[in-house]
Amino acid sequence: MVGCGLVIVGTCIQAPSLNSRMFLGGRFLCGFGQGFVNVSAPTFVAEMAHPHWRGPLSGLMQTNYFVGSIIASWITYGTAFINGEGSFRIPLWLQMVSSGIVFFGIMFSPETPRWLMAHGKASQAEQVLAELHGEGSVDNPFVKLQMAEMNSQIGHDGSDKRWWDYRDLFNTHAARRRMICVAGMSWFGQYSGNALVSYYFPVIVAQTGITNPHTQLLLNALNPVVSWFAAISGAMLLDRVGRRPLLMSGVLGMAVCLAIVTGCTKLSVDTANKAAGNAGIFFIYLFSVIFSIGLVPLLPFYIAETLPTETRAKGTAVGAVVSSSASILGQYTTAVAIEKIGYYYYIVFIVWDVIECLIIYFFFVETKNRTLEEMNEIFASPNPVKASLKKRDMVEVVQETVKGVE
Repeated sequence: MVGCGLVIVGTCIQAPSLNSRMFLGGRFLCGFGQGFVNVSAPTFVAEMAHPHWRGPLSGLMQTNYFVGSIIASWITYGTAFINGEGSFRIPLWLQMVSSGIVFFGIMFSPETPRWLMAHGKASQAEQVLAELHGEGSVDNPFVKLQMAEMNSQIGHDGSDKRWWDYRDLFNTHAARRRMICVAGMSWFGQYSGNALVSYYFPVIVAQTGITNPHTQLLLNALNPVVSWFAAISGAMLLDRVGRRPLLMSGVLGMAVCLAIVTGCTKLSVDTANKAAGNAGIFFIYLFSVIFSIGLVPLLPFYIAETLPTETRAKGTAVGAVVSSSASILGQYTTAVAIEKIGYYYYIVFIVWDVIECLIIYFFFVETKNRTLEEMNEIFASPNPVKASLKKRDMVEVVQETVKGVE
């Protein structure tokens, strides 16, 4: 609610702005509010969803980014034909619509069971679990299992009660392994070449030989439509394929696409080869499709899965800082790099995407079909990646959980 409220206030300052200072002030509030939402929303969905559906639901939530992107792209494409200030003020005012819907809608949503348990409200947590996972019955076996898991894992006197204490994110081997996943996923989501394609799409398209502004805007508006369908497919594959295979195949596929785009752009620029330019555009779209399938459904969701309840909020906040840092680096260096070395800048991301694949292979755990509490045992093992790939049945999980509670 705080985040959406800040976006609404920021929009009311930005849209009618009379000068650059007023515009930037409103823009800052919108971005600040978005930070609140980006941290809280993935955690909320991950903690409320049934473990069996957590992957698809969280992935589908993340695909809604493209719904907003599609709406924004087509609105700006349409208002580009308006003469006057309405061409840019109308899109600015419309920023507050979705935030307003969430602001009022969240009033009717309960708190997450894990937050309630962490704050000593066990009966309320049990009731929420019963409504969401137990068909309304607090005696449902799965509700009892989840209550036992949360009761054994959530501490009430730790550093999670001190907002300024972040030591639990780094003071053990398990915590550090978690933060590798958190920081890595946060950085990869902003610095894998996707920001280059998103923010500088018209520039990249122009380098392939298409210079008409309206054609560039049209291609830019079509890109999120294609990406949205791809992201939905990725969300459906999360619990079928697993997190690690999707991530590794995704970053490798992105590297291949960028390599081909680099070659096609060189041919288009050096020899005025129209076919090469068209091929380059195709692989730009394919890059977006692969990114949408392999990474988009997992970006904030994987972070929420790898963090324990007591440090999930702080860990997600650290992830947001890392993500913002990667975004700032990309935005402030890309324009200069493209101006100085042109399409050769794509090689940076080709190499980096290959490095990302290696990091994922050696350090990222598989969270498929694991409860959020079960991840504690995985990260506490000497080799978390190996432990996460070991198959377990529900009987074993229940026995160990009950033993831990006793």
